[in-house]
Amino acid sequence: MHTAVFTDFDGTAARRDVGYHIYHHFSAGRSEAVIPAWKAGEISSRECLLREAAMVEATERDFYAFLDTMVLNPGFVEFDRLCRANNVPLTILSDGLDLYIDHILKRHGLSHIPALCNRGRLSDGKLTIEFPYPPGACGRCGNCKGERIAEYRSAYAQPCRVVFIGDGLSDTCAIDQCDVLLAKKDLARYCEASNIPYTKFDTFFDVARVLVEQGYLTE
Repeated sequence: MHTAVFTDFDGTAARRDVGYHIYHHFSAGRSEAVIPAWKAGEISSRECLLREAAMVEATERDFYAFLDTMVLNPGFVEFDRLCRANNVPLTILSDGLDLYIDHILKRHGLSHIPALCNRGRLSDGKLTIEFPYPPGACGRCGNCKGERIAEYRSAYAQPCRVVFIGDGLSDTCAIDQCDVLLAKKDLARYCEASNIPYTKFDTFFDVARVLVEQGYLTE
């Protein structure tokens, strides 16, 4: 059976939450005031992102210099290589921005990995965001990961096994759409509180080991 792998980016494919650190750094910490309302479900991630972006003040030079301090999660490059060797598609699925995701992937020679995400543009020191996907039925997401996976299943038109890898609350919509769930941090805590089965991981060396052991990939 066909297997497809979807992974979150911030805090998952990337070692740190890149979006969070961008907003925090280039707003002098003012973006922190927005996050509690999002975590409490009082505002959607679209509203949260728009408010955070409105606080950003950055030159292109400073912005990309800051991005270049961000690294990928150990083992991610090797995991991509393993997926390609097994003809298993690997897709970034993020509620973050192509502005930084594409830059970081390119810096690591991974521009071939597709990224389904929101769009960010930096112009005259200001950051603007566009949402290419319609609002999710959940009402919470800017880019609903569950809906993107459902669209993939429909487009493939044959039964397939979906692996999802994530770390945050923005990943919860993917849970019902995946067959194999690897989680850490907030997503793992959410699964434990909700009695949802998952496999814990830290690096992508762990992810590769788990998927090889379960027969989804072959070394």
